Amino acid sequence: MSIEMCKYFIKGDFMNRIDTQEKTARGMGILAAIGIISAVVSLFAYPFIFGFIGVIMGILSTKNGSRTGLYVIVASIILMGIGLIFSGAIMNNARHYLGI
Repeated sequence: MSIEMCKYFIKGDFMNRIDTQEKTARGMGILAAIGIISAVVSLFAYPFIFGFIGVIMGILSTKNGSRTGLYVIVASIILMGIGLIFSGAIMNNARHYLGI
């Protein structure tokens, strides 16, 4: 191990970077979760609004380095399209089965 590496570990920068990476990973997970939830909600109500929120959350997640964000973007666009086409039928069936 070189002297440079020893200084790096002794300063505590290594542990600070690990803590920062964990906090960033949690933040990206939250953004991805909000994006997926918005995409699913777009099937039932306000597909354009919730689909757009899902796409934005996916973009923010991807911008921070998460690969999950790409899947959130694709899922949001697909579910938004399905919601725009079938939102009335999906909502009527949901109301029928839920007894609302």
